[in-house]
Amino acid sequence: MEKFDTAAKTASKTNGTSFKKGSDKKEKDLGCLLKDGLKAIYSAEKQLIEALPEMAKAAESEDLQDAFNKHLQETKRHAERLEKIFSKLSIDKSDVKKCLVMESLINEGKKIIEEFEEGPVRDSALIIGAQKVEHHEIAAYGSLCELCDVLGYHKIEDILDRTLEEEENTDSDLTEIAKHVNDEAFELAEHGNKQYQYEDQEL
Repeated sequence: MEKFDTAAKTASKTNGTSFKKGSDKKEKDLGCLLKDGLKAIYSAEKQLIEALPEMAKAAESEDLQDAFNKHLQETKRHAERLEKIFSKLSIDKSDVKKCLVMESLINEGKKIIEEFEEGPVRDSALIIGAQKVEHHEIAAYGSLCELCDVLGYHKIEDILDRTLEEEENTDSDLTEIAKHVNDEAFELAEHGNKQYQYEDQEL
């Protein structure tokens, strides 16, 4: 074993290489982190553009349909803004990989549509799924804004901050719609003689 260690060290010195742990990993800085984050959220927005029409179609509530359709138009603008940022930072769109987080969230929404009958309960489930999407986007855009701030990309930060504000407004709108949808779902359950029993317990 000692002979092997000695040979390895000798080879390392001879070849000018080292056996440092993790040496195969790429060195990344904040600029790389920003570009990776931009590409990930761009993929997320493009996937959402494809998913929102199906979500709107599956909703029974007109308010929820309108909210999904409104956000579809906003999401298209979000993608366009990102494309402009790509041009400024020389990011290649062909290098964008699918955002697996968004793919998972959208698949969850598809499962809701498949498993729930049309009505207020499905609408409630769709809102929950949609707000998970919004919270992911809010986290992503918030982090990107902070990276832009520290790197001095203040114009790009302003663009991303506009999108962040729209994502937050959509989340708030969905919360308001959920109040009415959940009340309707509860009333429907009561008419069907379903009882929801609970007790307040001390934690």
